[in-house]
Amino acid sequence: MNFDWTTFAFQIVNVLVLLAILKHFLFRPVAGIIKARQEETDAAIARAEATRAEAQAAAAQAKAEAEANAAARRDILQKAQEEAAAERARLLDEARAEAARLLTSVQAQADDLVVKAEAKTLARALDLAETITARAFAAQPRPPTPAGYAARLVEAVAALPDDSRASMFGSGPLILVPAQPLSDADLAAVRAAFAAVPELAGQTPEVAIDPELIAGLDLRTPSGVVHNSLAHDLARMAEALDGDGPGG
Repeated sequence: MNFDWTTFAFQIVNVLVLLAILKHFLFRPVAGIIKARQEETDAAIARAEATRAEAQAAAAQAKAEAEANAAARRDILQKAQEEAAAERARLLDEARAEAARLLTSVQAQADDLVVKAEAKTLARALDLAETITARAFAAQPRPPTPAGYAARLVEAVAALPDDSRASMFGSGPLILVPAQPLSDADLAAVRAAFAAVPELAGQTPEVAIDPELIAGLDLRTPSGVVHNSLAHDLARMAEALDGDGPGG
């Protein structure tokens, strides 16, 4: 087999022409398309990167703003708490001062009322004591001697109901109770006064001194007592006057 260089050369030329045609009509447009697609892809990637960067920046800004807002809220809350605490302390101090002022005023008023009440009570007690004393002394016999008290004692015994007088003086000893010792003349005056009352006539009572009577003659038996003394009159009038007063 003979090798034909001419044919081979034409074939080489055909291949070169074909490659030139492909390069001009196929490879170059395809390369342009590929380049355009690559450029579009790069642009899309660049835009995506830019969008991601913007999103990251926005997120960072939002986070920073959120942190700033949170810090501002904390500052505002802390300031409000401090102001509330200061206002609470101020109000508490004012309340304490007002309470102390009111307490001082009330204490002064109370002291004044106590002084006035004590003075009023003392004045009333003095008036009451004077009234009681005046009435009690006015009720004493004239003269206030054992004989005078004996006469008043006989009147008191005679005023008793008959059954009370009989039961009181029917049995047991009579005890005459003066405020101080009696002389023989005083005893004789007492016995003379007793003669007016059948239950007492002719009896010589025992004598038992009781200084608490102040003045007067009480008559005691095992069944009871006939009171006839200044002390008893004072106590009876004090009870009566106290019952007529504001608290009676």
